[in-house]
Amino acid sequence: CHIRGLIKMDILNVSNLTFNYNNNLENLPILKNLSFNVKSNELVSIIGGSGCGKSTIIKLLASIEKPIQGDIVINSISYMPQSDTLLPWKTILQNILLPIEIEKGDLIKEKDNALNLLKRFNLLSYADKYPKELSGGMKQRISLIRTLMNKGELLLLDEPFSALDAITREDLQKWLLDSLNSLQKSMIFITHDIDEAIFLSDRILVCNEKPLSSFKEFKVPKDTTFEETAKLKKEILKSVKGVEDEKI
Repeated sequence: CHIRGLIKMDILNVSNLTFNYNNNLENLPILKNLSFNVKSNELVSIIGGSGCGKSTIIKLLASIEKPIQGDIVINSISYMPQSDTLLPWKTILQNILLPIEIEKGDLIKEKDNALNLLKRFNLLSYADKYPKELSGGMKQRISLIRTLMNKGELLLLDEPFSALDAITREDLQKWLLDSLNSLQKSMIFITHDIDEAIFLSDRILVCNEKPLSSFKEFKVPKDTTFEETAKLKKEILKSVKGVEDEKI
């Protein structure tokens, strides 16, 4: 069950986005005139096979890449890449504060914020430990807290749990959902796992063509039965496989 806020307004609006890695229109683009939006307090997953453009979208939204054409109107964001990228010679608290240090922010004030987040998520006892002392799942929790320190309204998460074992991954999915509900954040979550997308999302966008110019959209109903969830999964899988079959 997803309990979300009542206020629904766009915090991301993408219009006619076109992109390829050669930065010109002569070669076949990865994205072509793609448009979509995300609303306040909405959790959106983008799902599709390798090379469909889903991670490229995250890089464009995070300004890591620049579009050839199109408009991105976005509120403040926080970006979390696939790997945890924690520095092994810094403590957990120092790692969390690293973005603040780089931006030459107020470290004293933000240290209090970091400690409050660690306490909120029952991780305060790890503040002075080093990454080598943590499991893979714990490192991803810390990476998410570091992402939350940026205070962006929209979280961009690029397959953050893909390298974890199934039990740890399920545990982190629940932890992420509870965290987002608690903090009233919006999210774009990149994944290739349909079960993960259904569990985490209000809405699922399937990459349904190449070049990607539109999504096949699925809304995830609240309080679904097992049968309804199985039916939804079957429909999404059919959509994903239909795209993959077209590429063969």
